[in-house]
Amino acid sequence: MKTGIAGIGGIGSNVARHLAQSGVKEIKIVDFDAVEASNLNRQFYCFSQVGLKKTDCLEKNLKALFPGMGIESVEKKIKPGDAKQIFSDCDIVVEGFDNKILKKMLIEELCGTGKILVSASGIAGDNMENITTRKMGNCHIVGDFVSDQADHALFAPKVTMIAAVMAGIVLRHIKEKSHD
Repeated sequence: MKTGIAGIGGIGSNVARHLAQSGVKEIKIVDFDAVEASNLNRQFYCFSQVGLKKTDCLEKNLKALFPGMGIESVEKKIKPGDAKQIFSDCDIVVEGFDNKILKKMLIEELCGTGKILVSASGIAGDNMENITTRKMGNCHIVGDFVSDQADHALFAPKVTMIAAVMAGIVLRHIKEKSHD
C-alpha cells in the first residue's frame, strides 16, 4: 500500500516523518520547492539543507529514521490535470499544499478515484483546542476550519499536531487494508 504526499512543507514533511517513524514501507513525495530558513520552525528539514531541493532532503531525513522505507521522489509542481497520473499508483494521498486553489484542485481531481484523501484546513494561529476531523466521502480533513494563513501566523505545535492526526488517519487505513 503506497501513500502519496502532495506538497512536503510543514504538513507534508511532518506527515512523512510520522509515517517513517511508524515503519510505513512505501511513499511517494511530490514537490518542486527548495528548503527555506524561514520555514524550519515547522518543517522537517535542517538548517544545513537550506537552498537544497525538498524532495532530496526529505528522502535523506526519512531514510535516517527508517532505512527500509521505499521513497519515490518526484520533483514537480503539480498543475491542473496532473494529480490522477502522478498518484495513479497510490492508495492514499495526503494533501500538503499552502495554496487553497491547489488544495481544491487536488481533492476534486482525486475524489472520484476511490483513493483515500487526507487534507488540512485551518492550520494557522495558536488555538489548538478546536482541531477536529471531518469526513466527506473518501476525504478526511483535519484542522480548525477557520484559521487562515492570511490572517494568522503559523504556529509550529499546531502544524505538527495536525500533521500527526493526518498521519494517524493514514496509518489506520493502512492497518485496515492489511487485514482485508
